[in-house]
Amino acid sequence: MIVRTIFFNPAGRVRAGWRVLVFSALVLTLGPLGGVLLSVAFPTSRASGAGAQMLVYIGLIGATLLASAICLRWLDRRPFRSLGYQWRRHGWREYLLGLGLAALMITLLVLIQLPLGHVRLQLEERSVTETASGTVLAFLFFNVAAAFEEFLFRGYLLQTLLLDVRPTIAVSVPSVLFGLGHAGNPGASGLSIFNTVLAGIWLSIAYLKTQRLWLPIGLHAGWNFTMSAIYGLTVSGIEEQIGASLFRAAQTGPTWLTGGSYGPEGGVLVTGLLIGASLWLWRTPGLRPHEEMPEASFET
Repeated sequence: MIVRTIFFNPAGRVRAGWRVLVFSALVLTLGPLGGVLLSVAFPTSRASGAGAQMLVYIGLIGATLLASAICLRWLDRRPFRSLGYQWRRHGWREYLLGLGLAALMITLLVLIQLPLGHVRLQLEERSVTETASGTVLAFLFFNVAAAFEEFLFRGYLLQTLLLDVRPTIAVSVPSVLFGLGHAGNPGASGLSIFNTVLAGIWLSIAYLKTQRLWLPIGLHAGWNFTMSAIYGLTVSGIEEQIGASLFRAAQTGPTWLTGGSYGPEGGVLVTGLLIGASLWLWRTPGLRPHEEMPEASFET
């Protein structure tokens, strides 16, 4: 009986912690396997730079979705669509809303810094063709990268915890993991990790408000795309530009305020922005699930 209570909750389901561990083990196993298969299909001589990075993310997305499907089928007894991947019925609206909100937030951040003299913008001199192709590449890349991170942290991981533990704990665990996942980035600091945890909470609220992943994917992709491809700012310590940027940005001022070499996400301006955006997102009445989500059915 004691052994059973360790592995199963009173409803007869495998406890959320064990399900999350199985999911994590599957992702860690299937991820490298997918990378090997992609490297065979697309040798490095045929895919390099941003294209190679995109292939890596596509492989990781496949591994994450396959791990989610396995856990849902054998541990949760839930349909795959219960994770909120449905595109029809307002999915595209939520995605576009996320893109727009994130773009406004980054633009507000730039507008705050401009009169303070902490950021200078210079229009990049590129041909229309080069700018257009680079912008499309950046848009695709940041959407693929955002999709992977949202499928991983706000997909099965968050939603499984929400079924068994308090929402505060369920949101906190993947958000902390999300922050620690960026701890090894160049120029990372305690404040940048804290801000990334806040970003995880912000994106989790976006899921909770809609019960789907399209709003958080739009927010995540729009945030990184606007920061990099529009304003030319450093994203999470990564200075290398993906595609082309409309402006070239130069930041000055105290690191605690602007983020220094890590980019804006390492400064207190982003701290305040994320807290304000999270509170607004949580309190706004205009966001809610547009359709009844499939109920989980468990075998006891």
